[in-house]
Order: sequence, then structure tokens, then C-alpha cells
Amino acid sequence: MAVFLPIVPNWQNGVRDTYEFNTNVFTTRDGSEQRRAQRDQPRRSIEAAVILDGDRLRTFSDAIHLARDGKVEISDFTGDSATLTETVPNGGVILHVDHVPAWLVTSAPFVLLTGRKARKLFAADVTGNQVTLPMGVVGAVGQGAQLMPLVSASLATTNTVSLYTTIVATSSLKITVEPGTVVRTADPLPFDGGPQGETSQVFGPAGLFYGRYVLLRKPNYLQQPQMAFNLGFETVDYKRGITKTFTPVPMISRTLTATYMGVTRADVMTLLDIFIRARGRASEIYVPTFGNDLPPIKSLSGSNIRVAGTDFYDAYHADPAHKAILIRTLDGTLIPHEISGMTTDSGDTLIATERPIGATAGQIDIISWMFVARFASDSLTVQWVTNGVANVVLSFVTLANLAAEESFGNNWILATGYWRDTGQWQDGSVWED
Repeated sequence: MAVFLPIVPNWQNGVRDTYEFNTNVFTTRDGSEQRRAQRDQPRRSIEAAVILDGDRLRTFSDAIHLARDGKVEISDFTGDSATLTETVPNGGVILHVDHVPAWLVTSAPFVLLTGRKARKLFAADVTGNQVTLPMGVVGAVGQGAQLMPLVSASLATTNTVSLYTTIVATSSLKITVEPGTVVRTADPLPFDGGPQGETSQVFGPAGLFYGRYVLLRKPNYLQQPQMAFNLGFETVDYKRGITKTFTPVPMISRTLTATYMGVTRADVMTLLDIFIRARGRASEIYVPTFGNDLPPIKSLSGSNIRVAGTDFYDAYHADPAHKAILIRTLDGTLIPHEISGMTTDSGDTLIATERPIGATAGQIDIISWMFVARFASDSLTVQWVTNGVANVVLSFVTLANLAAEESFGNNWILATGYWRDTGQWQDGSVWED
């Protein structure tokens, strides 16, 4: 039987919440991939530093010795918690909360977090925003105390405690949530309307573009996003003469890594849902760079963009990864386009898009590459600063921009806007440059 472990995280160090899928990636010599997801739900682990002072050191030690098989129950520090709106007197059985989360139901266990102490309780009845306990609380519980969900987990085989005095200690714990006990289902993307043209559909807060969803969350540039260029050439060298270089991969892959900040728990969950829907490395999405990636625009007409010089044509006209762009106008409107072809003319590069641009040259702020990509890792860590604010690092590897029907798996991802009937993207986020 699992033993309740009454620990409270030291928020000065934050909490690391890690989700991990398991994907088999089969890569050919020319860089093309076939991917197979081994898990429908990610495995989850929680890392937290805890302060053990007074009787908490003793109760922690007692719980560890009871949990000989490592099976414990802990509060989900970053779960959807309810907050007491009124003080509960000693012996009180009625808890008034600001809202009732989905997990808080009659007969369900939960954790009452008061200051640095956690206690396991049961809800005898849940009616409206009122929770009734089977017996009174010991000691008064002040307004602002939190009710948190309980999760089943396993301890590591070795857990170290640093002793400062006989009654003060700290510990850094890594706890693995029991697979299957907590299932994260990505919030639904409601269908709103029908096909808009031949390439896009409206899905409430998300947009479908050529069979894939688009990530339209701007990175936190204070955390310095990183872009790595991966050259797939091979060199034959017998160590006694000339060498020979081969390029079996017909493109330069990029690894895009950036930090995104969620300022509410709901915002953090939308970032996590990106990873959940993609099942780690299994699925493909569009990821813009949000950089100024094109040379100066000389003119724009219909579905054609003329940019200065032919170096741009030489670098990208035959590259299978550079086939889509994202235009940002001066008023913040985002317009994605697929590139149908490139040519040279009078020393310039002409870029043709599948559909009319939808903006004039004077209205355009920047034009960025928009890559078909997958997650670079099956593991994603949410670095919680508080139980409602977190940083999430997303890392993607760019792929060849093949037709969506040639790829396998789900291509769901969250974006922050919706498609207009004109085929333009209406951004619903607040931009802070």
C-alpha cells in the first residue's frame, strides 16, 4: 500500500516536471525519417527540493521506512489547486474554496497544504464551492490554504538527506509518477466552421495549414533562443592522400531551441499540450523562426515577391526544407504561405507563393522561414517557478517539407489565433518585443 509522503517543495529552487514519450525514429542515409510512437501517454517525473525541519524530518523518515517498495503518495505541487476563501476553525468540517477542480469529487482523497505542512484528507461531500470533511481539522486553517490533487508515485532507490542540525535538513527528491494513474489529455480544439479555401480550416484557437498545425508562440528572447545548423556531409579520408566529401542529405537541417514562458497554469498547460499532441518526436508541425530571414523586398505583386540579389536563390531554391514562409505585417497580422517556386530575373530572386500574398510591400514588417519540424527529444521539462508560472524549453529539428499526406501520425499543435476567410491568420496573442 502506498504511503503518504507529507512533503512541501522549497519554491526558491522551483519544481521540475518532466514528461517523456518513447519514439522509434528510423533514418535513412538521405536524412528522410519514419517515426513510430511507443507510448500513447508520456511518463512523468517530479523533481523538487524540500526543507525538513522540526517534526517534518521525523515524519519524512517514518514514511520512507514504511514505503519499503518505494510506493508513495504525494501532492501534485503544480496541479490545478483550489484555494480556501474562508478561515476554517479548529475542528471545522466545512471548506469553502474559490473553485472546484475536476479531480475534487465526493470520497476522493486530496492534500491540504498549509504553509510548510501537507496533510491527506478525504472529501465526504462536494456541493457547489463547499467541501465537507468526515471529521474536523486539527488546528485552525487560514484563508489561502490550498487543496491539491494526490498522485501515486515511486521513490528512487536512494534518497539523500542533508543534515544541518538534529532538527533541520533538506533533500532533493526525484519521484516518478505511476504510469497510467495520471492521464493528461490535451484540451480540445473545437471545430468552428468549415474549409477556408483549399489549404486551411478553422479549429477554434488553432489553424490547420496544408495538413499541419502551426506553432505561433513567440519565444522569450531574454533566454537567448539557439539555432544550430546541422550539416549532413560525409568525408572519406584514408589518412594518406586526398579526401572526398559526399552530401547524401540534400538539405541543411536546423535545431531550433527556445524558452517560452507561461504566466498562468492554463498558459503552461497549452504549451505542454503541444508536446502531448505531437507525442514527442512522433509528429510534424510548422515552426516559424520569427527572424528577418529574407533579403530586402524590392517589389511585391499578386503571389510574387522580388528580393535583391541571387544568393538567396542559390542557397534555397533546391532545398526541400525551405518551402514555407510566415509574413508579419506592421499591425501584427501573421500570414503563412507555401512557396511554389523560385527563379532569377535581372539579378534578383523571384519567389512565387501558392496563393496571393494578402499584403503590400509597405505593410510587411518581417518575413520568416516556417519549417516543417518535429521535437528534438521525447523528453520535455516544465520548470515551475511557482505553482502557476513556469518556463518551458521547446526544441525542434527541421525536416523536409513533404506533403502532409506523405507523413504519418497526428499533426496537432496549439496556436494563438484563427484563420480569416481571406486565408490570413488572425493573431490573438499580445506581442511584446
